[in-house]
Amino acid sequence: MNVLILESDKSTYDQLCEMMVQHDNNCIFLGMMTTVQEGRDFFLRNKERVDIIIADTQLSDGLAFYALDDAPEDVPVVFVSATEEYAMKAFEYNSLSYILKPLNEERLYEAIRKTQERLITNEHRKELMQMVKKHAKYRERFFVKTFKSEKIIHISQVRYMVSENKTTYLVLKDGTSYEFDMTLSALAETLNPKLYMRVNRKYIVPEREVERFEHGINGKEFLVLSGDNPPEII
Repeated sequence: MNVLILESDKSTYDQLCEMMVQHDNNCIFLGMMTTVQEGRDFFLRNKERVDIIIADTQLSDGLAFYALDDAPEDVPVVFVSATEEYAMKAFEYNSLSYILKPLNEERLYEAIRKTQERLITNEHRKELMQMVKKHAKYRERFFVKTFKSEKIIHISQVRYMVSENKTTYLVLKDGTSYEFDMTLSALAETLNPKLYMRVNRKYIVPEREVERFEHGINGKEFLVLSGDNPPEII
């Protein structure tokens, strides 16, 4: 199991590693990320699979949530913190557990067990999706619920797809949007990868809608869609 730890205190990092290995000696630690910037750099540049993230809410240069904004949305996160202040915020980041310091071994081990079960389930799901891909076409339409009935939306009508507050929305070229009962990760699996791009943890965009890329400060890159009032996509 590949483990990434966001923690600015070396003694806490060592304690977490020791506790993880005692429970599962197959753990592989991907490094100690002490700052938000180190975490962001890892998620943006490193392609190595992460199975679980353990994150202190407060890193040396700010809140860990700013780094987790760039993390894969399907990776479970165990938060450790000296305060309950950010417990509600943690729910927005695929949180498995929120553990107060000093560290509680039982709660950490329970989170590890949940992660291992999820890994087995995800591997099975991937196998099924690969089988489906061999025998099925890519998605061409969506069935969405409206106030009065159900509506069919052809994929050519979609300007982009976005995940907000754990809800996926289809945003159409005419400015309307509809909730769609599927996670962004699952939705990406049903789309033609030659035509649709999963550009970050929040957005899927059709290549036909991309107008240009822009360079911002601090190394940020922005994808700009054609048309009026494009969303800010980093």
